[in-house]
Amino acid sequence: MQAIEKEGAQGQPLPAPAPTTPAPVAPDLGTLFTAPLLSRMIVGAICLITINTLLYGFVTWLPVFFVKQGLSIATSFGYSLLMALGAPIGAAIGALTADRWGRKPTIIGASLISVALGILYPMISDPILLPAVGFALTVPIYVLVALLFGIYIPELFPTEVRLRASGIVNTLGRGATIVTPFLVVSLFESRGMAGVMALMIGLLVVQIITVWVLGIEPTSQPRGTQGRRDCRAGPQGGVLRG
Repeated sequence: MQAIEKEGAQGQPLPAPAPTTPAPVAPDLGTLFTAPLLSRMIVGAICLITINTLLYGFVTWLPVFFVKQGLSIATSFGYSLLMALGAPIGAAIGALTADRWGRKPTIIGASLISVALGILYPMISDPILLPAVGFALTVPIYVLVALLFGIYIPELFPTEVRLRASGIVNTLGRGATIVTPFLVVSLFESRGMAGVMALMIGLLVVQIITVWVLGIEPTSQPRGTQGRRDCRAGPQGGVLRG
């Protein structure tokens, strides 16, 4: 670093670094519900409602589904354990591909794979294929878990409102889990596994469209400016595009 500074100074003293004051985002709560942050709030809410429903409406219910389908408790837990092994693999894939492929392509790609396997899953009855397809389905679900919870949602918002915005969309996502058990039980009793998967697929399709249309790609912005470039506050506290 000293060598670089010496070369850049060309024998002259370097000027003192200019103080940088980031343009603040208006602290008013209403800022989150006006452009351009409103679209990001929608993306965050849809994504977290979807992934929470997948986790608490499908993954955690797998042992119950297997028992209801006539499998023994031991067999159902064995199948569930095998499928659960896809969780760390999916999370690792999400962590490794988020920067290389980009957030939006990875989220949309994992969602499309989940939709395809979700359509296939209720059709499987073979005792070998069932846990194998379930394992394959768990992998893209946990790719989404890693990206949405750990990476993408916080990057949607500028630093000044990140905690508040993330807290609101997480509240909506967690709130969905209140009604999820009632929906899952009702759908399973009336439509079987196909009904449960139809709910999951529907949410995934909505997520794909939302991220495609409204989602941002943080990796296309300079590091440290995610969520800030078009969220600068105006002189009267309003939000301006930059």
